[in-house]
Amino acid sequence: MEFICDKNRHLVCIPYSEQNLHKMASLLGIKSCWFHKTHYDIPARRIDEITKQCRVVSSKEVVRIIKHH
Repeated sequence: MEFICDKNRHLVCIPYSEQNLHKMASLLGIKSCWFHKTHYDIPARRIDEITKQCRVVSSKEVVRIIKHH
């Protein structure tokens, strides 16, 4: 599973699915309250830590991943 984020703290994964999003959050230690229907937000205090584990892409790319799953 690959972790993908943008500079707006939106976090998704490939392969994209709701099940994989929750698995990703569990692996990263992100609480379910950060889930927003199609993605997770990265908790502000953990931006640097989590971003280092992701491929950083544009917000448009995050939306493309979500829409084309």
